Parts: sequence; C-alpha cells; structure tokens
Amino acid sequence: MGCSPYFAATGTHPILPLDIAEATYLLPPPTLTLSTTDLIAIRAIVLQKRHAHLSALHSRVMAARLDAARGDLVLVRNTAIEKALNHKMQARYIGPLVVVSRNKGGAYIICKLNGSVFDRPVAAFRVIPYFARKSLTLPDLDGFLDVSPERIQEMEVSDVSDPDSGDVDASSDIDVDVDDDQASIDSG
Repeated sequence: MGCSPYFAATGTHPILPLDIAEATYLLPPPTLTLSTTDLIAIRAIVLQKRHAHLSALHSRVMAARLDAARGDLVLVRNTAIEKALNHKMQARYIGPLVVVSRNKGGAYIICKLNGSVFDRPVAAFRVIPYFARKSLTLPDLDGFLDVSPERIQEMEVSDVSDPDSGDVDASSDIDVDVDDDQASIDSG
C-alpha cells in the first residue's frame, strides 16, 4: 500500500499530541552568549532549586486530589475489565454512587443509589467526582443504608488503602473454626 492506514483513511499524516523534541534548557533565553562556566553555574543553581520545586509540585498534586465528603456523588473506575480481552466494550466507570465515609487508609466506603453498601472499601485512585446535570436530593444516609452502623464503623476503622492489592488485613471478617479435624470458614 505504501502509506499508513491513517493516511489512507484521512489523506493527512498523523500528528502526535506531544512534542518529539524535549526541551532541556528551561530558562529564559540569554541576552548574550554564555561561557561554559556560566552554563554550568546556571545548571547548578537549577539543580539546587529542584528539591523545592518537587516539594511544591507534590503539595499542589496532593491539594488537587479528590476529597469527597459524605453524601457526594462519585464514579468508580471499573478495574476488573482492564485485563479482559473485551474491555473496550465494557463500562469504564460504575456509578453514580454515594460516598458514605472514608477509612483510616484513605479508601472510600461507597453505596449505590438504592442504599446497598459495597462489601469492602474502594481505593481512592479509582474514585472520581460525578457532576450531575441536576441536583439530586439524597435522604439521610444513616436510615438509608442497608447495613448496620456497626459494620460501617468496622470498615472505617480498617486501614486498608487498596483492597484490590491482595493484602488481607487483621480486621477481616473471616473467622476460621477448627473442630474435630474439620475446618469451616464462616464469612460475616
């Protein structure tokens, strides 16, 4: 064929959404020519300021993260489909869902719009805000939820930040009873 499929379909060459050339001299243009010593001195000054710039960037990123309050509507990224072969046809986000609270590890305790609470917290990186076209009035969450307040408190006390990582914490609700060479697992 002699050309890319994109060029065959559109008649133009593809343009990448990024620059191929990387800018390495991130200072205002010099007014006169600089010697090698001056360039090394400027580079040393920039490297000395690097730690301060990184800490300022870190604080801005942390401030920009979602801090959803109780009753806020959110969407949850569907990470279960990322390894599936047909993931393009699956929903990337689940929701809208309601934030019930957060646990000590930073994960969100979330419920559906009908009041059914997820059985385990959702990692904070999976949660994004949901901007409704119209304002939704939600009932009082304490009477709306389908689980007891004690179960919500158990979930809040856990310090798991990412339940999908495979780590099982000590506050798990799985009890193992061994009676007469029989093991039975009772889940809560």
